[in-house]
Order: sequence, then structure tokens, then C-alpha cells
Amino acid sequence: MERLTENTKRRIVEHLACYRSHAETSQLVNEEFEISLTPRHIRAYDPNTFQFAGSQRWIDYYGLAREKFAIEIKSIAIAHRAYRLHQLQILFYDAKDNGNLRQAAKILEQAAKEVGDFYEKIPPKR
Repeated sequence: MERLTENTKRRIVEHLACYRSHAETSQLVNEEFEISLTPRHIRAYDPNTFQFAGSQRWIDYYGLAREKFAIEIKSIAIAHRAYRLHQLQILFYDAKDNGNLRQAAKILEQAAKEVGDFYEKIPPKR
């Protein structure tokens, strides 16, 4: 196998920092660079595994990429519980107004799960 370029290594670390699995990262690198790597090879660039074989600069870069990813996630509305609940409320009122009570009940169930698993299926009494 040929040596990986710095750009390829950087992309591997970025994918791992974005919570992608080793197999998924392997596939993405194959698609992007046309290099076939096994998930085991990818683990050598993951600071969270005992198989990590990189230097401190890759650990630092992983941390920076993880921070950047977290900031980007915060800018996505659907990632926030309040936004999702608001959208569920809109859907609930639409379903209720249209007389679709089954759909309204499912939306209420989803909203209950969204706020902390308050929804609980209780088995019928025998």
C-alpha cells in the first residue's frame, strides 16, 4: 500500500471527528480519493482507540475538527429540542383540525418522547 498524503490523513481525522464510524470513513475516503482502506487502517487515525498510531498534531486537529462540528450542529434548527417540539405542535394542530385523531395521537406520543421519554406504554390489564 502506498503512503497516504497529508490531505487524505486530514480527511480521515475530520470524518472521525464528525462521529462517523470507521467503516463509514473507509467508504468515504474510497469515494473521495479512490484509495481502499480497511476500517482497521482507519482506527490508526482515531485518537479514541487503542490502535491510534498518530502524533500529537492529529490529536489536536481531531479536537479542532470536533469543536467545529459541534458549532455547525448548533446552527441547524432541527437539532434543537425546542424547534422540534414547535414543529410537532404545528403538525398536531393541523392533524386535529383535519379530524385525523390517529395522527394527532401519534404526534402527541412523539412529543412526549421528545421531552424526556415521559411516554410509556402500559400493558392492558387482564
